[in-house]
Amino acid sequence: MVSVPSHIWTAVCYKHDTDNSKSLSFGTDQSIIEIFVDDCFGDDIKLVEFQKLINLPVSQAVQISSEIQNPYLAVKRTFSSDSIPEEKVKVNENTGKMSFDSMSTYYKVAEDVNVFTGSTCLITYAKPQVRKMDDERRKREVSAGPDAVECQLVPEKQKTAADGSHCSSVTESDDSCQCNTGGETKPCCSSPCFIDQLSSYWCYSGQTLEWCSPPYSLITYNGKSCLDDYPCATYGEDYYWCWTTYNPYFLDFEWDYCSPPLKYSKAKNGKYCHSNHACAKYGSKYTWCYTDDEGKYDKCCTSDDCYSTVNHKTCRSDHACGYHDYNYLWCYTDREGNWDYCCRNCRQ
Repeated sequence: MVSVPSHIWTAVCYKHDTDNSKSLSFGTDQSIIEIFVDDCFGDDIKLVEFQKLINLPVSQAVQISSEIQNPYLAVKRTFSSDSIPEEKVKVNENTGKMSFDSMSTYYKVAEDVNVFTGSTCLITYAKPQVRKMDDERRKREVSAGPDAVECQLVPEKQKTAADGSHCSSVTESDDSCQCNTGGETKPCCSSPCFIDQLSSYWCYSGQTLEWCSPPYSLITYNGKSCLDDYPCATYGEDYYWCWTTYNPYFLDFEWDYCSPPLKYSKAKNGKYCHSNHACAKYGSKYTWCYTDDEGKYDKCCTSDDCYSTVNHKTCRSDHACGYHDYNYLWCYTDREGNWDYCCRNCRQ
């Protein structure tokens, strides 16, 4: 009689040649299978989040590269096996890099990942505005697609204020969520940050609806990298920004504007804003955005609906945005003849 164990796990480690974020390893420790990423250790997260992530549907928009497909399938088979009880599996960290053909695809998938797993995918690369790059970067652009976006999947961080500020302590009750930033008290979110039809973000702080700033990017609109612990957010301002570097000459941190997390912002010339330059003021008196790779820009609307204007006004309900016998998009905003530019022709 020969006894054959159903599973033998000692240690398996996949080490990517050039990118540690694609490395993955797992092994046994007193009959507990541990899953690691990068340097094989990290903070614990819930097993269910990892299981949900590896079972996300794979489509043409979300594909696994051939370099990590085999390790991915091996881990997925482990979690799908009936002979390995869930209590014997421990997930230490859930991270990875995802690529998308467009910013709109990113927002759709990133929302699903956040709702489905509780993880956040922070943008680490978006196609630059002006294509001045070396051959290697150019190859990357061609292979990634015309409007490429990359993001880093990261575990949930500790709770922050609704505007993204760091909390030194948090007080929660059924009625509210309060964040002590060390200098002031700000509301924090008890629910995920969701977007409304006018591209504004909101969350519940206890029973109160609060405006919020979702974590979404680690790069500025100029392509600079944000500090790791300071992704793009509002941090108490009326625009998105982040700290970028420490300047030893001025003994202070430098910062830059971020492209806001808008899915479909549009310029008043009817063209959509560039993927890494959504509609915002960027230090100007009016909202504007680039609409192509050649540096063309125009005033813009933060939403592509039929009633938003470039100055954040609302078209009359009986006078949706359109050309209305002129060669530009506009609408009346009240009954007194006042009007404003808008960005979508809804009078076709």
